[in-house]
Amino acid sequence: MRRSGIGVLALGTSLAVLGLGCGGEDQGPSQPPLVIEKPATKSGDQQTGLVEVALGNPLRVMITRDGEPVEDVDVDWAAGQGGTLSSETQSDAAGIATVVWTLGPGVGNQATTATIDGADGSPLTYTAVGTTSEPPVGATVTVFGPDAGGNRFEPSVVTVTAGETVTWVWDDNAVSHNVVPDDRFNPPTSGTPTNAPETYSFTFNTVGTFLYYCQVHGDEGGVGMSGQVIVQGP
Repeated sequence: MRRSGIGVLALGTSLAVLGLGCGGEDQGPSQPPLVIEKPATKSGDQQTGLVEVALGNPLRVMITRDGEPVEDVDVDWAAGQGGTLSSETQSDAAGIATVVWTLGPGVGNQATTATIDGADGSPLTYTAVGTTSEPPVGATVTVFGPDAGGNRFEPSVVTVTAGETVTWVWDDNAVSHNVVPDDRFNPPTSGTPTNAPETYSFTFNTVGTFLYYCQVHGDEGGVGMSGQVIVQGP
């Protein structure tokens, strides 16, 4: 009976030790910090635009942890020089959070910051140059309807220089058209499908190739009524 008692005591001690060990493991290591950075492309940094007017491209930050995107993170944006910002959004499934920046009244350099408390890389600073002159017109695209040979953008491909403006002009018989970006940002959606007469303009400040389509008559990837804008460096 004594041996049995010793065995029970030893077993109980072993279980207690194991229990302590498991309890320590349940706590686990603390999570690595968030990382905030500018996306490699289309960050919205270093634009030029009219004072007291919204910039053509939204500001974008990317939020990750251990290299993986993190959703639903709040970013604290702050605009200097009297500028204003649109309603702040949380990061999406790709870890991207965006805001639209309206420049302040001063001509010259302006700045906005994006902050996440405790995040590596915080705060980020975005700069822009405010001007009082309209950006030059780069290209005009006609939006045609079925009565003019088919629903289409003409020309379907235009090339402009960074800082130039593309203007879409609805043909007289154009019905239920709009401009929707493949990448969700450039150019921003023109709105709901609209009949003529209608015009829509956007200034492209970022070098690259930007695809777009009509929500009613086309789709992403150049399907149906679609087009592209090629933006070259100055």
